[in-house]
Amino acid sequence: MTKYLINEQYDVEDAEASKGFGKGEKREDYADAWQDTGNVVLIGLPGAGKAALAELLSERAGIEVRVPVDAETAKVALAEGGRVIVLTDDLVEDAEVQPLIHDSGKVFYLMADTRLLSDRVAKRDAIEDRDTLWREMSARLAVMEPVFYSVLHFIMQAAEAPEELLSDALEKVGY
Repeated sequence: MTKYLINEQYDVEDAEASKGFGKGEKREDYADAWQDTGNVVLIGLPGAGKAALAELLSERAGIEVRVPVDAETAKVALAEGGRVIVLTDDLVEDAEVQPLIHDSGKVFYLMADTRLLSDRVAKRDAIEDRDTLWREMSARLAVMEPVFYSVLHFIMQAAEAPEELLSDALEKVGY
């Protein structure tokens, strides 16, 4: 029997075997993700709610928000501590920025279905051709998801409203 996990194939001898994944029992099992690095970094495709969650985190925790517009300002923001940093997918992909992300803070990937994301972006930006936007976002996700996985510490389901994600994010930031 063959099982698949994030595009990797594994051969399993026992067809009845299963593996469950969930929240770690001990923080030391996930020391990298729980270390005190000072920043909260939000990544994901457009429409995931990064900016809205950043504002909520800022209000609740009193943390300043930085939204870098280019690689230079992103590098400066990531080097500072105690900020909420919102990175566009272009900046996460940037060869100068990407290696700095993982170690600069707790990185949250706001993940959602591209149909939902394209609907949100179409509504926000008054785009009428939602089907084309959806196809473009799906193609972009195929490129970006492995990049997001390479830098993240936590995945948050962005199908939920940012207000619903706030308590989970605060719990993870608080450790």
